[in-house]
Amino acid sequence: MSSANSRLLAKHPTMSDLEHYNPLNDPSLPPFSKNLTWKDIAKRVEAREYWKTKMKTNPGNSRYHHNLAPLHGEVGNTRDEIRHHRMAVEYNPNSSNARNDYGLALYRQGRYDQAEIQLLEAININKENVVAMNNLAAVYCKKGKFSKAQKECERVITLDPNNAMAHRNIAKIFDTLGNTRDAVKHNRIAIQLGPGIQGVTQHADTMTYRNLARQLVARGQTVSGHANAHYDAYRALAYKVNVLPNSQKTKELLIKTKTKF
Repeated sequence: MSSANSRLLAKHPTMSDLEHYNPLNDPSLPPFSKNLTWKDIAKRVEAREYWKTKMKTNPGNSRYHHNLAPLHGEVGNTRDEIRHHRMAVEYNPNSSNARNDYGLALYRQGRYDQAEIQLLEAININKENVVAMNNLAAVYCKKGKFSKAQKECERVITLDPNNAMAHRNIAKIFDTLGNTRDAVKHNRIAIQLGPGIQGVTQHADTMTYRNLARQLVARGQTVSGHANAHYDAYRALAYKVNVLPNSQKTKELLIKTKTKF
C-alpha cells in the first residue's frame, strides 16, 4: 500500500493524503468500495471524524455509534463497524433500526445465527419493519430455511405490496424450490416496480431480468414470455455489449441457459 493509502485510515489524514489516494490500490477496501473517488473517501473520513468528536462529549449516545458504524464498514474496517453497531444496540436496546443494521452487518460477515437473533428482535420491537423482514428472509435462505424465508417475504408483501425487494427475494426462493411458475410471476412484478425505472441499474434489479429470462426458457416460454428481450435488457443494464432484441448472441446465451435446467 502506498504511503497515502496507509495514512488514509490514520486518526488525522491530511488533504494531501486524500488527493493522492487511489481506492483501486488499497487492498484493505472491500470490492464494493473500489469505485469510490478520493472525494467520496474524504467525505466519509470527514463524517467519521465528526461523529467521533461528538462521541467524546457523550460516549453513551446510541445514535452516534449507529451513525459511525457504517462509516467504518465502507472503508473495510469491519471490526469497528461491528463494535459500534453492538454499542448502539447496548445503549438503546429498543431501537428496531439499530438492531436491523447490526443484524445486516453480521449477515455480511457470514455470522448468520447472530444476525438472526438481532433481526428477530428488530421485528419484535417494530412489527412493521419490512426492511428487517427482508433481511431476515436473506438470513434464512443462507441457512437453508426456505419455508421460513418464504413466510418473511409474504409478510413483507402483505404489509407493502409494492416492495420490489420482497418480490425479488420470494422469486429466488420459488426458483430454488423448482417452482418456476411463481418465480416468473414475482419477477415480473419486481420488474414493474423496480428495475429500469428512472435509470435504476442496481445489481439486484439487473439480475432480475436475467433470472426471469432463464425461468421463461425453462418453462418453454422463450417466445411468448419475451425471454430474449428480458435477457437483452439484463445485458444492457449490466453494461455488457448492447445488442438488438432477439439477437444471435442472446439466442446463444439462452440456449446455453436452457441446457443447464
